[in-house]
Amino acid sequence: MEILATPFRTILEGLKVTLGLIAHRDTTVRALLVLTWARLGRTIQRFERLVALWQSGKLPRPRTRGPRAKRPATPKPRLPRGQAWLVRRVQDYNVNTRASQLQHFLANTPELQDFLTAAPQANRLLRPLCRMLGLTPPGGKPPPAPRPAKPPPKPRPTRIWPPAAATSGTPPRPLAPFSPIFSTAR
Repeated sequence: MEILATPFRTILEGLKVTLGLIAHRDTTVRALLVLTWARLGRTIQRFERLVALWQSGKLPRPRTRGPRAKRPATPKPRLPRGQAWLVRRVQDYNVNTRASQLQHFLANTPELQDFLTAAPQANRLLRPLCRMLGLTPPGGKPPPAPRPAKPPPKPRPTRIWPPAAATSGTPPRPLAPFSPIFSTAR
């Protein structure tokens, strides 16, 4: 368990510390970072549990796709889902450092590849983590390229009011006479 769980925990705990410092400094993103901080803690625990089950040989079978049971609708705060949303929202070099460390760990640890083959459930833990940091998930396709910037809108032609009588062929309609019944001044 030490080979996989310890580096993973170290990297994500470092990311949690960084997010805590940023949340203390910047109140505009505090609520979002607290949710992210809690999510990272749950991810660490679930990853370590899966590694321990894998090493003991008691790994549960992966779920098969089938009809999902209806759950009661409870409003939960949700994290954003875009690619690299945490990196873009926070813009801190320490977050980028932790993301780089995690990418190196995911790409260069042969035991992790064996673990992911034996426990595909771990991919469900790593996919959202990689998405929030803008990383390539292990054994997955690279993140999509950023969308190109939209071209500026074409300028609208200027409207001339009242329209010229010569262009429409009919004279403009006269305005309605003022009626004192609808007047607001008394």
